[in-house]
Amino acid sequence: MPSLRDHVFVAVFDGHGGAGAAIFAEKNMVTVLEDSMAWKRYHDDPAKSSKYLGEAMIHAFVELDTLLKLHQNSTNGSDTSGCTAVTCMITPHYYVCANIGDSRCVLGTGGESISLSIDHKPYDEEEERRVINAGGKVNW
Repeated sequence: MPSLRDHVFVAVFDGHGGAGAAIFAEKNMVTVLEDSMAWKRYHDDPAKSSKYLGEAMIHAFVELDTLLKLHQNSTNGSDTSGCTAVTCMITPHYYVCANIGDSRCVLGTGGESISLSIDHKPYDEEEERRVINAGGKVNW
């Protein structure tokens, strides 16, 4: 992160139906993250609470989704792609991961793997309910 030199932000954006959404996310995620109030609280917090960092990452995903929809609406339907994403902020004290869709983060250490994220699969009851409540639908 440019504003905290001892932090590293890594992300994988997996485009679906084209690369447009993944490219948009790659270009805008860090800016959206750092513009959030939660990031500002985290940045100014001497203890660097993981709570604020987690809130900032959640906010970035929600805000980026809104901005992507606005961007795609402004292109008159020329890009209708989407993407899954998995992100991880590596700090001096912990890793904070956030994901959307079925992208997964796994930490390999000492010959073992530790899952750092939970896939959002459309056939999971909670995820299907979330999609339908948001006005979407699940096929297959």
